[in-house]
Amino acid sequence: MVEGLYFHIPFCSNKCPYCDFVSFVSAPSEEYLDLLKREIELYSDLEFDLRTIYFGGGTPSLVPVQLWKRFFKLLNLEGVQEITIECNPENYRREDFEELLSLGVNRLSFGVQSFSERNLRFLGRWHSSVDSIRAVHQAHLAGFENISIDLIYGLPGQGLRELKEELKVVKDLPITHLSAYLLTPYEDTLFGKLWQQGELKLPSDQEIEEMFLFLSDELSSMGFIHYEISNFAKEGFECKHNLIYWTHREFLGLGVSAWSFVNRRRFGNYKNLELYKNSLLKGVKPVDKEEVLEGEELLKDYFFVALRTRYGVPRSFLNSVPEELREFFFEDEHSIRLTKRGWLLINEVLIKLI
Repeated sequence: MVEGLYFHIPFCSNKCPYCDFVSFVSAPSEEYLDLLKREIELYSDLEFDLRTIYFGGGTPSLVPVQLWKRFFKLLNLEGVQEITIECNPENYRREDFEELLSLGVNRLSFGVQSFSERNLRFLGRWHSSVDSIRAVHQAHLAGFENISIDLIYGLPGQGLRELKEELKVVKDLPITHLSAYLLTPYEDTLFGKLWQQGELKLPSDQEIEEMFLFLSDELSSMGFIHYEISNFAKEGFECKHNLIYWTHREFLGLGVSAWSFVNRRRFGNYKNLELYKNSLLKGVKPVDKEEVLEGEELLKDYFFVALRTRYGVPRSFLNSVPEELREFFFEDEHSIRLTKRGWLLINEVLIKLI
């Protein structure tokens, strides 16, 4: 039963040097939204109990609100509890947020990334910290009660003092959720190439651990619950859509490069926009890759997502933790979950565990 719907909007004003998501420097088109409509229709055979809808990217906030109005007329929002749109701080204004709210959107996720002008320029962002603060306040004044921001940490030369200054700004914002992502030099990005050539110096493992624990402690003192490796929420404001991923429930991803998990099957769409488009124009689902998960592989897949969260996995799924890994786990009569240090080393721990 599909509970979550994800739409990938792959258009951006520029390509950030750290981003490994499929995106194109281009204005969004009504044609692409029409392709999404065609794709939805091809999945009429699935059973839906829709609870969440998420528009990610790319930059969904490049889509004019008038186009969203036409698109939302196609969606059956009955029973949907959470609709999220990712936004760049410089795109929408208060009247746009009011329009989105009237359509049924009730959660916004702002790609703030940093409140330091130097760091924003390093990350290739076009907005300023003032833009970010203004956008969050305008969304709140428009009526949004569920607002998230993204921050990136682990930048060259960044230390605890700089992080503390960032969180001083966070403290005064009307947000309910924050995602803090470690800067990672993915292979196919500009930063990845610079790192491989030795031209990008990142913090040491010890410095990263200090920053991670500092963020966790400081945000906890502000009333945020550290409920997933990179995610913090005020009580009751955990991202319902992402929790579908992390609790191994079914979701359908639509759009170029989008992934799905349905009937124990993970499948992903074409990353090439033309291949995606041509497939849909022929009335064929634009699936490029797929994998059926059974037995041990299904269990491994579940562990990989569930142990990212503070809820962990039920005791019935794992009799005991090996002695050499116990320092990385909490165990009680109901569940087994990773400590914060276990989260930092999750890939290495899972390889030894599974």
